[in-house]
Amino acid sequence: MSGNTNIVLMEGRLTRDPSFSKTKNNKSICKFSLANNRYYYSENKLNNDVSFFNFVSWGSLAERSASKLHKGSHVFITGEIRENSYISKTGDKKNSIYILALDIKFLDKTNTINTNILTSKSFSKNNINDSIEDKLEINF
Repeated sequence: MSGNTNIVLMEGRLTRDPSFSKTKNNKSICKFSLANNRYYYSENKLNNDVSFFNFVSWGSLAERSASKLHKGSHVFITGEIRENSYISKTGDKKNSIYILALDIKFLDKTNTINTNILTSKSFSKNNINDSIEDKLEINF
């Protein structure tokens, strides 16, 4: 058995430019956040709630994320919810939740041709899982 289902499908806009870096083992990592709007009616009035989510991409997807994404980019992301445990500077154990980006598609109208520019043929979930589970070095 491979485990329980953990799938995130989210559309939104980047809240800031992505942050790109390399780990001590020279693995590429890109961090960014997404604003996701939820619209609903209450008392005959349209309301809007905005939620903010942190994303991480690794490897070649991280490199392309850093070069192609920018604040305001409209994207559709497929990913998984992950948890990171670390020791803070004060010595306390901390946990953070983030979404591991597995596929990113542009939704901006100016990029209507080849919207799947952030996926690669060599990209596989197993490679990402190995990289994250074995090489996670950066606290979120």
